[in-house]
Amino acid sequence: MNEVYIHIKDLFSALNQRIRSLGTQGVLSLSDQLVASITNFLTGVIIGRACTKEGFGLYLLCFNILLVVLDLQSSVLASPYTIFSHRLRGRRLAAYTGNTLVQELMLCLFVVFSLKLSGLYMPGLFVSSPDIGSVLDALSISISFIMVKEFIRRLCFARLLMKTALLVDMAVAGLQLGGLSILWLMGLISPSATFWIMGLSCALTTAGWLFINRGSYTFDHKEFFSDFARNWSFGGWVLASGVLWSLSMTAYPWILAYFHGAGAAGIWAACWGVVSLSNPLMLGVQNYLGPKIVKLHAENGILYLRDRVLRYSLLYLLLILPIVLILLIAGGDLLVLFYGEKYGGNGGIVRILAINLMLMAAAFPATYGLLATERVRLYFMANLVPLIITLSCGIFLVKNFGAFGVALGLLLGIFLTAFVIGICFLKSIKVAMVNGRVEG
Repeated sequence: MNEVYIHIKDLFSALNQRIRSLGTQGVLSLSDQLVASITNFLTGVIIGRACTKEGFGLYLLCFNILLVVLDLQSSVLASPYTIFSHRLRGRRLAAYTGNTLVQELMLCLFVVFSLKLSGLYMPGLFVSSPDIGSVLDALSISISFIMVKEFIRRLCFARLLMKTALLVDMAVAGLQLGGLSILWLMGLISPSATFWIMGLSCALTTAGWLFINRGSYTFDHKEFFSDFARNWSFGGWVLASGVLWSLSMTAYPWILAYFHGAGAAGIWAACWGVVSLSNPLMLGVQNYLGPKIVKLHAENGILYLRDRVLRYSLLYLLLILPIVLILLIAGGDLLVLFYGEKYGGNGGIVRILAINLMLMAAAFPATYGLLATERVRLYFMANLVPLIITLSCGIFLVKNFGAFGVALGLLLGIFLTAFVIGICFLKSIKVAMVNGRVEG
């Protein structure tokens, strides 16, 4: 017993040293994600309490469209920028930043056009609600401003400008929550009004950032196409991987609504909202740890990266464990506390989602290890796994078990994906060593 005690004491001592080693940047990253997550959480609470289950479900369905778009944007632009910006300096970095911003605006126009076009056909296809059209219309306009704001945030993370990212999210939080509170008091809150407020808040914040930081980016037409090719040569595979992951994860609420109605999607939204209480820690660590892993590989080589990834996986898992235990014990009570009695009896869904958090935390460092070593094809193959699960047993689980089936499908998909990513990362290290590509 003494040996076990000593081992546990040493483990937590190492954990404490790792947390301290994050320093100011790590604290700012966690603070930023705390602000962003609280903003999203309180937005969901306002809608969940002010609207019916069906209204909350419509918000979730359209918010999932937004998540898919942001994931794809991160894949094709933010991820390449995170990798390549560390290799550039001075004027070339400013030109790369400006050229990538122009690509971001082009992507926004494409997304707005696509959503406007799909809005002519999507209402009624999955959900029989007369309000789905108006919510999609609000999303199709506001999404471009949300996209640009999120790209600026990711740009700050890539360059480890955590203070700037925090200020951006604080501005959005103040404007968004203030606007929604006014609408709630006036009795005008609705899913469509929520997206209009989100878009306006992001537009004002983005305009301020672009003006204040106008010296940090410039457009260079001579380098534009080479930067475009740079982003897409790397981002194409990451984009394809992001499409697979987004389809497998965010398709579930639409499948749920198809089989069981928008009210069932509202139940899922409430359960997901409770689990999102972990976002300040989960995403705050990821926002800092992802670019950190890339930088460590660039400066110290692949063997050092392997050691760091293994240690960061254990650290991340230990950091998230207290939140997981809280959700396992009191998830059902938190569901009723935040969203009301109408969502009672769904604590089992929250508990399954809590287990998912542990799997995602353990796999995240290896995921960025693959990206840092540019093993994007292996990353793509790993992301085939959850889509296969969704299109096979996932649909069966949702049809027969409703929102509980969604949680089971996600658990199976994330578990197998985490396992495959770990194997792919270790394989990439072994191949690099055999080929003599060991740096540092």
